[in-house]
Amino acid sequence: MAGIFHDLSDIMNPWAQSPPPSPAIVTAPNSAGDYDDWDVYSESLADIAVEEAPRHPGVRRSAPVIPVCPLPKTNVASPDEGLRLSNEDPVNRLPAEVFQEVLENIEYPEIIFLKRVSRSWYAFVHEYVTLAPALAFKYLDFENYELDCISAEYLLSCIKKSRGSVRTIALPTDASVDKYSSIFRSSLIFQHPSPELITYTLGAEYSGTAAITSVWGPDPQSLIRQAGPYLRNLRKVHIDDGFSASLYDWKNFGDDTASVFFRLEEFHISMRTLPRFFEFLGSLPLRLWFPNLQILECNFDKLAKTMDNQQVWPDMSSVCFSTNFVALPALRIFKLGGVPDDITRLCPMDQQCLDLAIRWMPNLEIFSCRGICVMGRGSYGYIIRRSDFRWNKKLLEFDFSYSNTTRMPAIMSTCKKLTLRNAGVFPRTLYYIFGQPVGYLADPVDMRSSIIQEDLRHVPDDMYDGDGIALISDEYGSLEELDLSGSQAGLTNGRLMDTLARCNGNKLRKISLQGCTALHYDRCILGEVKIMQPNLMYQIISILPHLTVLKLGNNETFSDGGLRAIEHLHELEYLDIAQAPVSEFGMTRFIKLVKTTNPKLETVVLTGCSCISEQTVRMVEDLGIRTTGEAESRLF
Repeated sequence: MAGIFHDLSDIMNPWAQSPPPSPAIVTAPNSAGDYDDWDVYSESLADIAVEEAPRHPGVRRSAPVIPVCPLPKTNVASPDEGLRLSNEDPVNRLPAEVFQEVLENIEYPEIIFLKRVSRSWYAFVHEYVTLAPALAFKYLDFENYELDCISAEYLLSCIKKSRGSVRTIALPTDASVDKYSSIFRSSLIFQHPSPELITYTLGAEYSGTAAITSVWGPDPQSLIRQAGPYLRNLRKVHIDDGFSASLYDWKNFGDDTASVFFRLEEFHISMRTLPRFFEFLGSLPLRLWFPNLQILECNFDKLAKTMDNQQVWPDMSSVCFSTNFVALPALRIFKLGGVPDDITRLCPMDQQCLDLAIRWMPNLEIFSCRGICVMGRGSYGYIIRRSDFRWNKKLLEFDFSYSNTTRMPAIMSTCKKLTLRNAGVFPRTLYYIFGQPVGYLADPVDMRSSIIQEDLRHVPDDMYDGDGIALISDEYGSLEELDLSGSQAGLTNGRLMDTLARCNGNKLRKISLQGCTALHYDRCILGEVKIMQPNLMYQIISILPHLTVLKLGNNETFSDGGLRAIEHLHELEYLDIAQAPVSEFGMTRFIKLVKTTNPKLETVVLTGCSCISEQTVRMVEDLGIRTTGEAESRLF
């Protein structure tokens, strides 16, 4: 084991398969007086940066510095020549304290490649790794290395050398070694490997138990137990998809495993793993496994199946169904999904599982659900009641983008940011009698089957039954940011205005309506007939006079009339009218007027506006206003 750390540069050299085109070999004396050859890469970015950097002006004159010797562009044939070059007094020097501050931001084992810059760098990095292991080994990132190069003994040696300071361990997630990687993680993090599980999983890919002996040694359990005391400061764990199989045994783990869970602050798993995670929390409700967990992120899984409650709940204790049961008291951020650009289908999730989980998180502040289809079971095979996030009384952000469910969830009135980008639901709106709210308007059903529509007609909205309409009439009263971009036929002018009527116009500052094709700003087109109606922008501004961000792109009905209305927004900083048919005269007039009355305007997105010439765009940019926006991502 002692030799593993010494040989790391040879084992994990990323250029081992394809060496650099022009290496320079510098010879340095060893302790015996002989010379050992070691590669130095003249094209190193570190070399270039140090050679061109002046002495740091803020460092005292007597501060020690790290000399950087210019590296030759050709191989050094003579040992004497190599010594002469390495002992040259360089013109530019790097202060030692600045160099150490840089090293503290480099993950292990990438830091060891800095040894190849020069002899002085080799000595300084070696001293840093030896004398400051708590900093050098804080983050172990092997994600871009071949898994075969990372033995259990080597990883254990890194953990021991860290003296308990390891906070993050990242291992490869390549599909070809996915199963092996999952077993490696389960054994390391949770210290209780199941011999049957290891034999079964590795046997399917590595032909039996021979692979276990060659990789883990004769006694893998004793090896992993040695790492336990050194993982006491572990704060973040990322588990790939293949790990889900081992979660069936979580509830059988003992107190040794719990000592690792107690300190975790960030936990990343896959959607396929989430049911097993819920089962683990609910099977032993009297044990608080994750008292300090603050971030739980469940990544999108291409192979995820429907989270059926018949599979998740059979072993759960009845205690976890109690309204006062808390499994994750410190959790602030809960994220589900995150859809890659090449995925079009939604990842299914059982609604009852979601309803149960959010009650276990009383201090939840940010909920994000992207690319998820929340489904359930009812009389016709569906659950048509709403998910209730009023359990989360500290909720600040609610994101349901690229997702769908039967009814729009109810959120707490403390929520400041509501994001429903390309979602299958819309904000709930009220209907009034003599100026008083008496109920909710029906949810749009354009994305649902006739069976669900039949259910909606016969089942009342349970979000106001019993609690009273006054309790949730201010549901959107604290919103500061509202994103409804990508909404299709369901979001009409009337429904938008009903939604904005539930918001506080003095608080809501950002609104996004990009790609809302059912909104008509200047006119309503019915077949070949154009029907004029009150300008929608004037109606929006009358309710929201303090907007700072307004996104209206990808709508063919927005024209010069909308620009004239926006002139009255004196606090506007960002305007998106991409692909809108505004005229060149209207844009020129708008920019000249707004620039004098509103100096805060920084961005006007004009991408795809065919009626505006490049000369006008340059004129806008010359006034210090950007004309391009930021691309939206379906990932977190």
